[in-house]
Amino acid sequence: MKYDFESIPDRSQCGSSKWNAVPGASTERVPLSTADMEFPTAPAIVEALKDLAENAILGYTDPTDAYYEAVCGWMKRKHDFDVSAREIVLTPGIVYALGLLVEALSNPGDSVIIISPVYYPFDMSVVARERSILYSQLKLDGVHYSIDYEELEQLAQRPDAKLLLFCNPHNPVGRVWSREEMERVVEICDRNDVFIIDDEIHHDLIMPGYEHTVMANVSERARQICAVCTAPSKTFNLAGLQCSNIMIPDRTAYKKVVGTHTLNLLTHLNAFAYRACEAAYTRCDGWLDELIEVIAGNAAYIEQFMAENFPEVRVVPLEGTYLLWLDMRDLGMTHKELEVLMKEEAGLYLDEGYIFGASARGFERINLACSRKTLERSMERFKNAMDARRALWDQQGRPYHKTLEAGDVLEGFIYDTAEQSGLDLAQTISKPTILVFSRYYTCSICQMLLSQLRALWPEIDKAGCDLKVVLQSTQESIAKAAQDHLFPFDLVCDPDAKLYDRYNVFEADSSLAMVGGDVKNMKAMGGVRQVVISGLDSKKPEGRSQQLPAVFAVDPDGKVTYAYYAKTVFDLPDFKEIVSKISN
Repeated sequence: MKYDFESIPDRSQCGSSKWNAVPGASTERVPLSTADMEFPTAPAIVEALKDLAENAILGYTDPTDAYYEAVCGWMKRKHDFDVSAREIVLTPGIVYALGLLVEALSNPGDSVIIISPVYYPFDMSVVARERSILYSQLKLDGVHYSIDYEELEQLAQRPDAKLLLFCNPHNPVGRVWSREEMERVVEICDRNDVFIIDDEIHHDLIMPGYEHTVMANVSERARQICAVCTAPSKTFNLAGLQCSNIMIPDRTAYKKVVGTHTLNLLTHLNAFAYRACEAAYTRCDGWLDELIEVIAGNAAYIEQFMAENFPEVRVVPLEGTYLLWLDMRDLGMTHKELEVLMKEEAGLYLDEGYIFGASARGFERINLACSRKTLERSMERFKNAMDARRALWDQQGRPYHKTLEAGDVLEGFIYDTAEQSGLDLAQTISKPTILVFSRYYTCSICQMLLSQLRALWPEIDKAGCDLKVVLQSTQESIAKAAQDHLFPFDLVCDPDAKLYDRYNVFEADSSLAMVGGDVKNMKAMGGVRQVVISGLDSKKPEGRSQQLPAVFAVDPDGKVTYAYYAKTVFDLPDFKEIVSKISN
């Protein structure tokens, strides 16, 4: 090859955010998480930046005609998309652009549709502007993802739905949406007056045999209801220069975005960003062609490695991006156990699937933009860690983890109260019992739930049922609480969350996921800002700060008659209805 895709640059002293996030990152243990590349910058871009540094005055800098010609020429030459300079809004990155577009093209209280699992900043770009999220889930058939058009239509029909955030090609699942698929999305959005924010940051990274279509190109109506978000940052690894080109053909939408952008006081890009983008789009076609060959080869290597060593790992075919999506659920671990194995046992830092949405728990996203040697070392560590874990299972048995469903037998519910330790529910249960997994006693949300359950207790008792509330609190903490507030039902002390882990009562995957993108519920917790800041608070809470609740009902024989895992911290069933069901 003409270009260097084999070196392993040492970024440990360069301020790399990806490397800084990983303890002990080195050329031997390269992080394969955040989507930036582990390749030297394309030589033509380096030369252009050197020339700028040596010959330019680095004051406030506007885009030149040559800059716009490069961007518009690239879009026409590579994507057959006609765009003019007057349709382009420059922003310092697409993540900023997503928030800008949400702010400009909707109002507080509106809702934005997000097709999940997806790149996690989508969520933040919505809720940070005090809009709510409507999630539509991708459908997975084996290793093929598709859009649930029926669900998308139902969401788009809602009067509060104003925008769709669309990822094209899709990160993390690697789909390159066909023209026909996008036509159906456009038809649904056009029919329901939903504007499309089309994130195409990976649109140059298309694997052999696939073809990318700019969404605004599928029809004339698509052009009028789309903002196409592009950047050289993923294609040429220029994220540190923060340069994006947002293409908005509709003049009304364009003017709204420019006005909001101006009010955000961002009027210029970094002077080096313009020059790097111009060089990338005019002098780096050959570099990109070789890059795609390398990525496709790396994807084939991982697919072969898994087929030979871990056939239970399903590799989702890579159509676009340099991010390969691996379904590891059949390895037999919870997503939390999988994360421990990856990071602590294999020293392998990928992106855990759960950060892209709850439906992606048990998946991993691996960055293929690295040397083959780096991938081989990573896969060797993964294999060694899995071999060691399986040897341990052979000796000690697998840890018990069970997602409970109606009809299951509740096994191993050994619990403590403030007064007693080591109680076995199988021995103490004598009537239908409701088990409520909450958070911890000092949590205000938990306090509200306890008050609700105390008020409901006479009905529960009259129906001949019992109630136990499981908390991540110590016996000492609960004993003190009992002195202040007498509870007629048991408070189960589980400070190490052993029962939570045993029955897969997981935490939310982020502070935003705790409330599911619902701005109204965020306001109940102190507002969007407070929800986000709470995830960064250095004060250690009594229990898991992002714990979600769950509710089960068990009959006297230990059989589960009702099971409910909450999706958000406010997502609780109707307890009166549960009592009515289990007492009959």
